[in-house]
Amino acid sequence: MVRLAALCASLGPRLPEPAATVVAATAARLAEPTLRIAVGGRLNAGKSTLVNALLGQSLAATGATECTRLVTWYRSGPQNRVLVRRRDGRSYYVPGTAGGGVPEESGALGTDAGAIAELVVETPNQALERSYRLVDTPGMDSLSGLDDLAMTALDESDALLYVMPHPGESDVEVLEALRRHSSRGVTAARALGVLSRIDELGRGTGDPWRQADRLCTTYARRLTGLVADVVPVAGLLAQASRCERFTDHDTESVALLAALPYSRLEQVLRSADVFLSWPDGPLGSEDRRRLLSLLGRYGILEAVRCHAGESTRALLAGLRARSGLDALEERLRREFVDRADHLRAATALRALTAVAHGLGPDGPGRELRSELALVRRHPVVRQAALSVALADLASGRLVLSESRVRALMTLARGRTAAECLGLSGGAPAAETAARAASEAGSWRAYEAAPQRVVREHARAARMLCEALYFATGAHGARQ
Repeated sequence: MVRLAALCASLGPRLPEPAATVVAATAARLAEPTLRIAVGGRLNAGKSTLVNALLGQSLAATGATECTRLVTWYRSGPQNRVLVRRRDGRSYYVPGTAGGGVPEESGALGTDAGAIAELVVETPNQALERSYRLVDTPGMDSLSGLDDLAMTALDESDALLYVMPHPGESDVEVLEALRRHSSRGVTAARALGVLSRIDELGRGTGDPWRQADRLCTTYARRLTGLVADVVPVAGLLAQASRCERFTDHDTESVALLAALPYSRLEQVLRSADVFLSWPDGPLGSEDRRRLLSLLGRYGILEAVRCHAGESTRALLAGLRARSGLDALEERLRREFVDRADHLRAATALRALTAVAHGLGPDGPGRELRSELALVRRHPVVRQAALSVALADLASGRLVLSESRVRALMTLARGRTAAECLGLSGGAPAAETAARAASEAGSWRAYEAAPQRVVREHARAARMLCEALYFATGAHGARQ
């Protein structure tokens, strides 16, 4: 990161346009305090609900409105406002909603949705300030519906959360299409899958976690190379537990339901229609409709289970614990936030490489290519190069044994030298160096494979292992 930033600062001002502008933008990206994470998925996958849950604010519109079909960035700012960027290049601010987010009133954005390139929602928010900037993308049921603006937003992001309500063939197809058509590619080095509606599995009222875990394991294996893993979450429950929509009145409604025999309540909640038309229940029709929209059938039962006559705050803490949000945020931290330098370096290297290819053979172009060749020796940059191997693994071009697949995935996603080699983060330098040497030997054996794609990626993996070996410093003690 430091070397790439220094390279931008020294060479950028001496480059011709448009290369100088690209390098300046790359330097600005490297200086950003947070990652850019895209949230993608098919239509009605629960992307906006997940955005709200992660940010702890109801910023994203969750209904089938025009705004959900627009690229929408979320970033930290001193006040609630929305920057409207039009397709004709003009831009202007409009006031956000009282609690932050995009106004839903007709005409509040100052133009028709078709004239808007993207929206940028600004609001005071700790997650946006400290951890990541999010971009909510339109549904990806087909690439024909994902225009250049949406693809650009995906390519400008450092990582991708791919949201699946019920994973199936269409999700595999969309991820494969993104892998082929995105200039960044979609690989396990920068993508994490989210099973977003586990509360709807089965009949929508029983415990969904065992089935969700099985589905996640199955699809993580099927999507090897495309996503690092698939994580389950009850999106509606996560949103309710984090955002300000759930009130003391809703807690009182839960208390009234909790006073009933649980078996009776479970029977009524086997169907949303039955619950909404419940003639002799303790809640009025509006309260039933509100609870159902906030929590869903599974969430209502979970609220009743964890209700103990305590405060709304205590009830929401219980719902959050049952939503899977904490586990998802932990995976986000491990896969993306803690690897921010790795991901940003990969983004910057791609941009600078494109600039170098567009310059002449001499002068600043030659100097840039020479400096980039030196930068590529760094372990972080060598790790970023394994994204190509993961893409070939996902496409079926690269075929390895199961143990080598695991080793490649670990090598491409580790945060430290030890983790890249499958060791604990606190492993001694000598142990890390020994494992690096062993892994380098294992990959060297694959460099004699008859398939060229195997030889090329084995060489890249071996060179990373050797770079990790020398980075430990332990080799010096053996000389």
